[in-house]
Amino acid sequence: MADKELTPNQIEFLSWEVMSEVLRIIAEDVFIADLEPGGGQYDCLSLVTSTPEIVLMLNRNGTSAASGGESESISGIWERAITTDTRETAFHIMSELNLPADDESAKHNRELIKICERIAYWVRSGSKGLGKAKCCWVDGAYGAGPAGHLLSQVVIPESWKLLDAPYRGSDWSALIYAMTLGDEKLGDKVVGLINMKTGEAILPDGSSWVEWHKPLPAVARIVPRNRKLGGGPKIMQVPYIAPHPDGVAAFRTLKNFNGYKVMGKDLAPISNAIAEQWYENKTLPTEVDQLKCALFFMSRKARFIDGYPGEEDVPFLQALVAAIEAG
Repeated sequence: MADKELTPNQIEFLSWEVMSEVLRIIAEDVFIADLEPGGGQYDCLSLVTSTPEIVLMLNRNGTSAASGGESESISGIWERAITTDTRETAFHIMSELNLPADDESAKHNRELIKICERIAYWVRSGSKGLGKAKCCWVDGAYGAGPAGHLLSQVVIPESWKLLDAPYRGSDWSALIYAMTLGDEKLGDKVVGLINMKTGEAILPDGSSWVEWHKPLPAVARIVPRNRKLGGGPKIMQVPYIAPHPDGVAAFRTLKNFNGYKVMGKDLAPISNAIAEQWYENKTLPTEVDQLKCALFFMSRKARFIDGYPGEEDVPFLQALVAAIEAG
C-alpha cells in the first residue's frame, strides 16, 4: 500500500504509533508537540526539548521524517509503517537520522508511551476512524498561543493551569491534547482532553473520562512475514502493548559497546550488508568493529521490534560472536 493510498485518519493513527515506539528508544529528554513549519504547509507530530530544540518531525501532510536543524530527511515512512511494522519504522527513522538511543528510554518515557498508544487506539477505533488528536497550543503560520476554540469547549481543572510549560515560549496548554471529531458548527468538536503530563483524561463537563483508562484490547497489527529476508506482510492478532523479546545470550558479549558511536549513519547499511553476506555464503568480514556493529544492530532490533530475532537468526548471532572472539 503506497502512502498516497492512506487516509488522513490512517496517517494520524500511524503517527502516534510510530511516535510511541520512538519514545522507547530516543535518548533525548523530549516533549511531544504539534508543529506546522513551512507557513502551515506541513502538519508534524514532533519531539522537542525544553529549550526548545526540534529533535524529530513526522510530517502527516507528506511522507517524510526529519530532525531539527538538519537538511536531511527520509521519505516513505507511512508506507513502511503500514506494510512492515511501526517499531521497525521507528528504528529505521532513528538509524537513518542518526538520533541518539538509550536502553533506559522505555522506562523513562513509560507514561508518555502509554498515552501515545491510547491516542493511537482512540484515533483508529474509539473514534471509528473519524477522530484526530489536536494540541491545545497552536504553533502555526498565524502565530503561537492557546487553542481557544478547543479549550473553550471544556471545563478545565484549575490544577492543569498551574502546570509548568513543557518548552520555552509555550504554556500549560501545550501539555493538553484534544480528541476531536469534525463538526459543521464547531469545526472541531472536542470529545475529551488528555493531559500529557499527568495522564489525566476529562470529558467536556470536566468529569473524568473513565472509558479512556480501560485496558486496551488486542488489535490486528501488521508484521513482516519473514523479518530476516524482509518478506511480504501478514496480519496477526497481538496484544496492543506487545512484550519486548528477551534476546539471546550472544548480546551479552557486547557489554558497553555502542555501534552508533562507531559507525554513525553507516550502522544500518553496513550491518545489513554483513547479514546479507552471511545468509548468502556464510562468510563474515574480519574487522572486529564491523562484526560488533552488526551484533549491536541485531541487539537493537531484538529490544525494539516485536518477535525478533527468530530461531533461524541464532546461527548468525553465534557466528558473529565466534568471529569477534577469534579476532
